[in-house]
Amino acid sequence: MKKLPIGKQSFDALRSLGMVYVDKTDIIFRMIENNDQCFISRPRRFGKSLLVSTLESLFSRGTEMFKGLAIEKLWTERTYRVLHFDFSGLECGSVESFQKDAVEKFLDVAKKAGVLGWQENADEYRTIKILMNRICLMAGNSSMVLLVDEYDSPLNANLGNPEVFSGIRKAIYDFYSSVKENSGRFRFIFVTGVSRFHKAAMFSAGSSIQDLSLNPLYGTLLGYTEDEITQYFGEHLRAAAASIFKISSDKVTDIQLSQVMDELRRHYDGYCFDKKASVHVYQPWSVLQFLSPDGCHEFSDYWFQDSGMSSLLDNFVRFTGGVTAGDCSTHSIDWNSFVMNTDLNSPSNRAAVLTQCGYFTIKKVTDRRVRVGLPNLELRHAWAYLLSNRIRDESGIPDELTDSLEDACQALHKKDFSADELTVLFNSVYKVLNSSNRIVNEYAACDTPALYCLGSGYDVRTEVPEKGGRADLTFEFMDRRIIIEMKCVREGESAETKLREAESQVLAHDYGSYIPVKPLRRFAMVFSVPLQKIVLAKEITAG
Repeated sequence: MKKLPIGKQSFDALRSLGMVYVDKTDIIFRMIENNDQCFISRPRRFGKSLLVSTLESLFSRGTEMFKGLAIEKLWTERTYRVLHFDFSGLECGSVESFQKDAVEKFLDVAKKAGVLGWQENADEYRTIKILMNRICLMAGNSSMVLLVDEYDSPLNANLGNPEVFSGIRKAIYDFYSSVKENSGRFRFIFVTGVSRFHKAAMFSAGSSIQDLSLNPLYGTLLGYTEDEITQYFGEHLRAAAASIFKISSDKVTDIQLSQVMDELRRHYDGYCFDKKASVHVYQPWSVLQFLSPDGCHEFSDYWFQDSGMSSLLDNFVRFTGGVTAGDCSTHSIDWNSFVMNTDLNSPSNRAAVLTQCGYFTIKKVTDRRVRVGLPNLELRHAWAYLLSNRIRDESGIPDELTDSLEDACQALHKKDFSADELTVLFNSVYKVLNSSNRIVNEYAACDTPALYCLGSGYDVRTEVPEKGGRADLTFEFMDRRIIIEMKCVREGESAETKLREAESQVLAHDYGSYIPVKPLRRFAMVFSVPLQKIVLAKEITAG
């Protein structure tokens, strides 16, 4: 099997090492042919830096590293001097430190590209605008390609520092003013970032940089489609299935491969970067980590665990008060507001920021509005984890109580856990997440453990439609399903009667018996409103 390109951001290195490369060069060619200057935003770990490296190789070396790829037969251009500026990692604690570090690093890039001589001294340039003017003065017409990666990184790091944010924004704006004034020097300009700030706020007035972030033609440029996963990672999928089912690769059946793809789809698919909502892609980092032969082929939350809170999301969440319960729902906003505003108090910013960070994605569009929400199970896990931690921290829950809850939660990994163990888990959750709120009905009694279990990596849903009713809680595993029906008992009511009602309801509607058919366990539980805990629990068996 070819090696997986995990963590590889150099196109030339990836190709030299014979790693898997998902060929999107036909889309890249279309982008270059249709645009002289363009911008694309995507969340972290979607392959932006690899795309920039691919463009750098193409423009600086031609098709030398593109043998066998679609663009090899399409590309006829000469080579260019490429300026590849990476804004991530620049000093940005102050406007002055940003300008100094950027000048030093960008000057080095210009020297290596052969645009400026090695005798040039960074001390001669106070700002990146002055440096860019010098670079353009020394270059001929259409002689250069400008590639800017993570242009917004210094801005996202300063969302909570308005003075520095404003100063760096002005510096970047001036930089693009110089690019605009000298646009004849460039054959092609390409910019990437996480944030889609309003164009007039970031790029110079009248700039020709086209925002392709939501253009349907480029909706699959970053990320993997399902067809690409099966085409390029077929052997790795089979190896993963063999590992999961504990058999040899030659024994893996089509049904088992289909089961693995179903799980991949639930966990990592669902991202849409398309204003028509016509195409969607998988999160590439999570797919690669799942397929990695060095891993355990577990359906973990790789993107969230490895990327964590980006500086954009971290700063924005702290600025706006954190993740809320409402963030699990879909939100409809006006198309004109679907861009970050430099006014951080703008109401539309929340949905825009969560989308650009990769927590929300486009779900549905109309002529005037866009509906966004959580894309997949991995992001449902991330949302629940952030929210449950916020609730726990605000309630001041001691660590020993949290530790006991985590231990109790592990019971669900066992296929033979008991109703008593389920009771311990639920009652532990109530102590941790509901210390200041009184549960008054079965909906709240289900929502609290569902939130915690979801944040702990389980796939759990409330009020799942069934035949003739709705199951209160449904846990989905790759190889099994758990159904829980909850009833509340109040002062003077019989807990035993409520338990029988729950059992009868499950059996009458045969909760959990739907496609795909899986081994099924069903439980009836009774929550006491006066005592604020589960008082009865029973596993339900047919007949």
